[in-house]
Amino acid sequence: MWVIERQWAGRRFSVALDAASEKEARAELALWERDPDGYRTRRQAAEDNKPVLIDEESLAGLMLHLTEEGRTLTYRRGVRGYLAAWGEALGKRDLRKVQLRELRKLLAGWKTARKFRIIALKTFTAWLREEDMLKPSEDPTLSLKVPPSVAEKGLRDKGYPIAFVERYYSAVGSQNVRDVLCLRAKTGMHETEIARIASGAGRLRVVNDPCGIAGTVTFKHKNGRIHVVSLDDQSLGAATRLQARGKSPSTSAVHECLHHAAGRLSRQFPNERFAPLIPGELRHSFATWASECGRVVKPTPDGVPLKMVAAVMGHLNTRTTKLFYEGVQVPPMIVLPLNLHHAQDPVPTKDALRLSA
Repeated sequence: MWVIERQWAGRRFSVALDAASEKEARAELALWERDPDGYRTRRQAAEDNKPVLIDEESLAGLMLHLTEEGRTLTYRRGVRGYLAAWGEALGKRDLRKVQLRELRKLLAGWKTARKFRIIALKTFTAWLREEDMLKPSEDPTLSLKVPPSVAEKGLRDKGYPIAFVERYYSAVGSQNVRDVLCLRAKTGMHETEIARIASGAGRLRVVNDPCGIAGTVTFKHKNGRIHVVSLDDQSLGAATRLQARGKSPSTSAVHECLHHAAGRLSRQFPNERFAPLIPGELRHSFATWASECGRVVKPTPDGVPLKMVAAVMGHLNTRTTKLFYEGVQVPPMIVLPLNLHHAQDPVPTKDALRLSA
């Protein structure tokens, strides 16, 4: 093996060459001396010329990366499905040779899910750049913008009345589904957040504060920051049962259960019409209820302001204090006049909710 070992402009280089003779090695040395930082061995140059495709091998690598990032199975399946459609549309095209106008033309041919198709493709190319398999100058998606979310306020009513959700909850037969509805209605959590908590990626902690905060759940938000949510007795019990189960019910199972609940309510109240409840609307409902009739409760020990903690610890900026100690405090909780009751709900007790600290 031939190796270049040189001290160059104050930096030490050690490069293993793909050379079979001293003559070839000296030729490579000359190439290296022209541009040490830009030099590529023959093997590296061959890798550079390898086409960048949306194929099974690259998708498997991306799925492993998303799994390590803590993305849910539902999210990974969605990304993989949209990328499979991109791969089929592009065929064996090297992504480095695809033009932005071609991507836009393909998007125009798809009638649905434009935003999520773009997100999936940009997720893929961002991973390729991170793995040094695609240079920024070769990425056709850099100028492809994700459409902004369009506010639906004013186009339709979002969320449900409290009485409607209470009635629906009482008709749901599955405890697992009721636990999901409880967390979504009382905390405004996303489906993916509940799935992460159920899988064990969230840490539950018992508080039992006199103000009504029974515990907290700590998990990583999709933006990468640590997020802490305070829970009442019922919500803590729901999160505990889902985590003991190891997973939250699938989206299809939840929708099927809610469809049956709509049938039960229709039979119980024949003069009223019940469309199946949409779980995603509970986040909008929580925001509306909180702004209209919510009440904030704070843990009994108020604690010391973050600025004072930073000063005592010698931190020049409170961001440093927050970065290292976020997630340890019990945040305030919004209490709603929401009574979710089902005859088969377990009665929350301190013994049943006792968790290891």
